[in-house]
Amino acid sequence: MNPLPSVATLLPLLLILTPEITTQDTDRSRGPRPVSFHVIAHVTFQRNYQSVLDSVLRKAGYQFTYSQVYRYFQPKASVIRLGEEYPKHILHAFCDEIFNQTSTAILHLINPFEHLKDWKSAQFVSNLIHHVGIPVITWGPEYVTTSNKPSDEVKQLQISPTLTQQAQAMLMLLQQYKWTDYSVVYTTYAGHQDFLNAVRMLEREHNKLHDENNPATAKLRFHQLLEVKIKDTDNDTQVTKDLGAIVNSDTRIVLLFADGKDTRSILKSAARLGLITSEFAWIVAFEAIPQTHGNSAVDLPVGLLGLKYDSDEREMKQAVESAAWIWLRALAASVDGGYLPWSLPDLRCHGDQLLYWNDGHVFSEYLVNASLKEESSREDDHITEPSLTVVNVQSDDTGKENQWIEVGKWTPRGLSMQRISWLGGATGPPSGKPERYHLRVVTRPEEPYVTYRNVTGNGTCQDSTTTCTVYPRDEDGNKLSNTTITKCCTGLSIDLLQHISRALNFDVYLYEVEDFQWGNQDKHGRWDGLMRELLEGHADMAVTSLGISEERSRAVSFSEPYQETGITIIVAIREGAISATAFLEPYDYPSWCLILVFSVHTVGASIFIFEWFSPYGMDRGRVRQTEHKFSLFRTFWLMWAMLFGAAVSTDSPRGVSGKFLANIWALFAVVFLASYTANLAAFMITKEEYYDLSGIQDWRLQNPQWMKPPFKYGTIPNTSTESNIRKNNRDMYLWMEKYKQDSVKDAINNLKAQRIHAFIYDATVLEYQAGKDTECRLITVGNWYAMSGEMERLQEFWLAGACHMKQKKSSNNQGVTGGVSSHTLGILNFTSAFILLGLGTGLAALTFLLEYCFVWFGRRRLSSWDKKGCCALVSMNMGMSLTFQQSVHDALHLHRTHRCRNPVCETQLWKANHRLDMAKRQIDRLQREIAALTVEKERQEKLEVWTYDPEIVRAHNGTRPNPDVYIKDDHEDPVCPKVTLL
Repeated sequence: MNPLPSVATLLPLLLILTPEITTQDTDRSRGPRPVSFHVIAHVTFQRNYQSVLDSVLRKAGYQFTYSQVYRYFQPKASVIRLGEEYPKHILHAFCDEIFNQTSTAILHLINPFEHLKDWKSAQFVSNLIHHVGIPVITWGPEYVTTSNKPSDEVKQLQISPTLTQQAQAMLMLLQQYKWTDYSVVYTTYAGHQDFLNAVRMLEREHNKLHDENNPATAKLRFHQLLEVKIKDTDNDTQVTKDLGAIVNSDTRIVLLFADGKDTRSILKSAARLGLITSEFAWIVAFEAIPQTHGNSAVDLPVGLLGLKYDSDEREMKQAVESAAWIWLRALAASVDGGYLPWSLPDLRCHGDQLLYWNDGHVFSEYLVNASLKEESSREDDHITEPSLTVVNVQSDDTGKENQWIEVGKWTPRGLSMQRISWLGGATGPPSGKPERYHLRVVTRPEEPYVTYRNVTGNGTCQDSTTTCTVYPRDEDGNKLSNTTITKCCTGLSIDLLQHISRALNFDVYLYEVEDFQWGNQDKHGRWDGLMRELLEGHADMAVTSLGISEERSRAVSFSEPYQETGITIIVAIREGAISATAFLEPYDYPSWCLILVFSVHTVGASIFIFEWFSPYGMDRGRVRQTEHKFSLFRTFWLMWAMLFGAAVSTDSPRGVSGKFLANIWALFAVVFLASYTANLAAFMITKEEYYDLSGIQDWRLQNPQWMKPPFKYGTIPNTSTESNIRKNNRDMYLWMEKYKQDSVKDAINNLKAQRIHAFIYDATVLEYQAGKDTECRLITVGNWYAMSGEMERLQEFWLAGACHMKQKKSSNNQGVTGGVSSHTLGILNFTSAFILLGLGTGLAALTFLLEYCFVWFGRRRLSSWDKKGCCALVSMNMGMSLTFQQSVHDALHLHRTHRCRNPVCETQLWKANHRLDMAKRQIDRLQREIAALTVEKERQEKLEVWTYDPEIVRAHNGTRPNPDVYIKDDHEDPVCPKVTLL
């Protein structure tokens, strides 16, 4: 068959005359005007369509609804059978029958399964109808469209199922078996883009009716996982490569849009990849159903589902009848107002201009609004009750041949299904979900959520850890190589991931984000880090301590927070020392004044008064001071010695009353020392010092310059903490820029080194760092809310460290942990005692100077004033120094006690003193001689060989007998003196 020429080529040759188009009015005198409705059928044998048209016209003549039509028109309907599908025969049919009979609408029947040999002839007829502007009603896949909306340029109505309705039937089939996740596989077959658009549109409309925040409806939402385009169906390698995307996904339900030949090629490759099993379901479009008679499904797997619409003679007659009723209703609606709003076409195949019905679009609108029946109104350009048949590939009775078997029916009102054979010989439909998912999970280390450990010796990980792929990095997180290595990931988030994977039955491929960033958006709207991995589809989910921010929540979907956290502050605990006045803290200052000032001196003065008046004491001064030494200051000395239990020499009172009062004071001293010592232990301990910040609004954070030196604090850049502070507190953000930290580890080291005073970051991370600190020198300040319930065990394990346990044990009944703890006392801890000792030494030196000043300058003046010896009552030493007679008396008493009482004693005393002087001179001389002899002997020994002689050594060492001390007599020989033993 020769290729068909285009309509643009043939029309100038065919149309000889300019068309005569007249506007018809409603004048009855002119009588009803003939109008025609033609049915074009591509047939090679007789079909009884004319009887259907005649029956419709006959029925309409008896109905009142169409009475107006027969008053103004003479409706006629005829069938044009295109037995030979050559352009010449098609053009003759239009000129001889359609144009000559004032045709206002055409039904174009296209049935490729029954009687169409060449699609080009159908396309030629379609183009010809549209070029002349006559509205067309179509039935057949050639006119399959996506939308239900009419086109102004193409005046066309379709009464066969559309691509939109086919997509609607497919999604209803998914809904029937609760398959919510699916993928679309398609080729470049005509209409593929319209099919994809229809599926997307219907998915959006369906999901709008099923709120994702409502647990009852969220599980019914559709999720299109993939759209896989098969680029070259003739290349099996390429087909297998394209289908590899489905193998690596969670797809179990596939919608296939392709023709019959391509469908077989795709399904063969899918079978080799293991995609035609009981876990899968494939649904093919009606374009894939073979365009042949019968139900043969050769080379197709049993269990394949498909959609088709009926194409037998009964369906075609129904299409003819429906189109005829639509045309009559459009005519009735157009004259319902008493006049004709459009001109009748008057087309002739004569003249040199193109034929076109200018008012064809007006009548087309009436066709659109016409209704076939009262219960099936026309809201758009397609029939409201189309139907599709659900077919299934099943084996015949012999089991040798596969056939397409009808198993269900779809209409816009619903879907009815019968018994189905499933892929892989399954007895029931698949779940639509993979038996075990395979998820790509991206992460980033952050203690205690995700940490890395080395693999074991055999290259595996323990059960409590998960294998992960990471990049080798330095301490600052910089990538050292593009080659990945295997590590074992553990932590709070990893434990939770393992728990979820066991509960939901999926496997995990865990890998580290390459740029080591959390996910921040630049000024151009581009993301980095974890966020980019998610948005670009490289990862299915991210598991780590990724904070939720406004920007991130708009870009990706977050799970319910499994660990509520916030922003908190961590500071370092500084080494403390006991206060300089810690030894005074057991008592308040009024108590000290009462004890040391009032009580001591009052009791001391009372004892002195009792002793002064006591007849057994001083007896009002009648007892000589040499016999009983007692004064007011000595009484005070006694009080202080008894109070502190000092082992010093004191003078005790002799009177009974004084002794009794002294015993009472001793009892008071015991009670005082006991209570003082018991309470002193509570205050002589180390106090731990730290910046007890109240939170982000603390004045030291809001106004750090108020402290001297300024308060230094910071956080890690490009984190949710920094983003939050940048938005809500610009001044704090600008100040922190000076002290930003590279990592949590660096921040902790800087805290301990006092390079910064506080570090602001995620609360749970800082709680973990404080609990795991080996020195327990970190503490979090400020409040944050902790999680409870299902996460308590994991939180207790990962977030509670040794330092937390220590603080928990030291908590009081209200659960408030004190800020002090006991340590071994060192020099710094006992500073106050040394200060007291130093002050006492200084006061003693000052007292010494004052005593000398009194003796040198004040005694003479005071003696002239104290005529009666009153100072002696206060201090005996002072009184004696002021009384000259007493001094002389003491000197005479000393002389009397030690002087000789006769001349013989005086002579012997003189001799003894003389002999003592002579002995001292002799000793000096002997010492000089011994020194000279020793030097001479040492000089000779250096020149001679020394031999050991015990006698000589003993003589030299002076160990011979005669160790007595001798004193030379004045009358003896100076060379051999005679000595006398003393």
